[in-house]
Amino acid sequence: GGGGGGSEREPVILSVAQFRPEKDHPLQLKAFARLLELLDKAPLDDGHAQKNLKLVLLGACRGPDDQARIDALKKLSVELGVQSRVEFVLNCPFAELQRWLGRASVGLHTMWNEHFGIGVVEFIAAGVVPVAHATAGPKQDIVVPTVEEDPGKGVGYLASDVEEFANAMQSALRLTPEARRGVVERARVRSHHFSDGKFALAFEYSCAGLFSN
Repeated sequence: GGGGGGSEREPVILSVAQFRPEKDHPLQLKAFARLLELLDKAPLDDGHAQKNLKLVLLGACRGPDDQARIDALKKLSVELGVQSRVEFVLNCPFAELQRWLGRASVGLHTMWNEHFGIGVVEFIAAGVVPVAHATAGPKQDIVVPTVEEDPGKGVGYLASDVEEFANAMQSALRLTPEARRGVVERARVRSHHFSDGKFALAFEYSCAGLFSN
């Protein structure tokens, strides 16, 4: 049916990152293509989500180098046959990022050595289930424990390659509304440990280069 007072999540997997080589957007596209293969074999219970699932890559295009990387990603999405389900959102204002965070079901974070895992904290704060790279920042600090480790206490998912990311996204999409609420609420409590001043500052600073205003 219609929107549930703004609480309705859409079948959107959201990635928020600058288009820099170290952010590993190709891994995101490959994992998304693999996810679609898995869902072909075993569809989601929610037919609407199955039909409308998409990956949104949101970030800044800050010149010809970034544009070349974005063009290469668009070409890769065509090669993988997923271009109709991939949307690029470039140089959007901060308010638009917040709207996406309010709509997305899953947040994808593939940078493999982000000191604080800023994006993960933002996903959690917005009620988006995080699927993060299983390395230093996100793993040791934030996504503890994972849903796989403890379904009753998990706060998200960790993965390190295409297959793991595809499986984690699939698991996140299959959470029942009740299980999803539990994950999100526990994650929010967890993220409060990380919302001290330097964190907010770090996020604002990183956004200064990411958004147009």
